[in-house]
Amino acid sequence: SKNSFYLLPEPLRRGYLLTNYCNYELEFISLQNLKNMFMKQVKFFLVALMAVVMGMSVTSCMNGDDNHNVTMTVPVKYNYSSFLMGDGTTKLVPTTELGLLDGIMYIISCQYDQSQVSANSNSIPVTLLSTPLCIDPKGDESLSTTKTKPTNPLYTLDKQQSSLVYYDKNTIVLTMPYWVKVTNSSVEESELKKHSFCLSYNPDEIESNATKLNLYISHRVEDGEESVTRSNFTYAYRAYSISSALYQFKEKTGKLPQYLVLKAETNSSKDELKDENGETSVEYQYAFTE
Repeated sequence: SKNSFYLLPEPLRRGYLLTNYCNYELEFISLQNLKNMFMKQVKFFLVALMAVVMGMSVTSCMNGDDNHNVTMTVPVKYNYSSFLMGDGTTKLVPTTELGLLDGIMYIISCQYDQSQVSANSNSIPVTLLSTPLCIDPKGDESLSTTKTKPTNPLYTLDKQQSSLVYYDKNTIVLTMPYWVKVTNSSVEESELKKHSFCLSYNPDEIESNATKLNLYISHRVEDGEESVTRSNFTYAYRAYSISSALYQFKEKTGKLPQYLVLKAETNSSKDELKDENGETSVEYQYAFTE
């Protein structure tokens, strides 16, 4: 059935998933618990707090006094031999050689020993639990003021199966479920390359008293003349810079938005655009102020 096939990229299949998809018995730490458990571990708290703010999973594996390992899945920026977190100063440094990566933004699943992290350290040694997943937009996907007409729907924008989290004030990370063709229990690379997710906004619709910034996702598929049946869904992960839209919003209203509104054509019944009422929307509070 369409609901039984969850194909996650390899880095996200091992239990270190984005919060929305975690069906494992992991101990997700609340902010208050973090304060109680690690009051003296300032640097750990900063990292974990950021991970929670960014909507990602943070797991403590401290079943006994001798186990100080913390596991988390977070969006990061590639920084040659390390990854930079959204505060712009905290580096996550893999304990094994990273090699040269050709992207900028990634989702990583990692583990570190919080007992080895000092309060004034900006560099944290981490063990990567899987291959970093590049979440850069493809060439035509980056934010534009021209709305591209979608050819296919997203599966849903429901917050149970999709998400918007922040890397920093200018960068959002979207998780978008979409219909795919499955061949022999897997999705081939040639199928994935057909899909693009273009983000746009309309400066002309921003009124002077606006509090919400609308962002439009257009899902396009390049099938050519081929007729393709897609009856399963998987997830796309993208990090988009929205700095130009925020600038335009502030120019017209004098302030930053209170909410970001994602809009897209969706259909959770089949891989076809609906004739009417196909556009759905979902609101997220903008997590930053001046």
